Amino acid sequence: MGEKLSFNINAELYENQFGELAIMFPGNKVYGNVGTGKNAGFVQDCINKLEKDQQPGDWQEMPAHQLLYGKDWHCVCRMGYLEGDVAKPGVEFEVQAEALGDNARAYLREALARTS
Repeated sequence: MGEKLSFNINAELYENQFGELAIMFPGNKVYGNVGTGKNAGFVQDCINKLEKDQQPGDWQEMPAHQLLYGKDWHCVCRMGYLEGDVAKPGVEFEVQAEALGDNARAYLREALARTS
């Protein structure tokens, strides 16, 4: 499942029963419709949001409670910085790669490549 990371969680990627993706950031800021861009990548998108306060235009803010009560959302991975160093982002998976839907697998392709 990947190495355990020593960091405060900076972002969590959720997937639902329909293969839709959403990211939760600190302060319960949740964005849906993520991972749909041509060159979208989970880690880089998170870094852009956390460090530059920029996100792709197709992201849509959504209420955090929807992750708890709707469409069977579940956390598939978390992103943070190894040892708190922003130069060393890392991903910790909550599920095996085989359990990811096609959209999640495509959005996480770089992180998955590092674990194989």
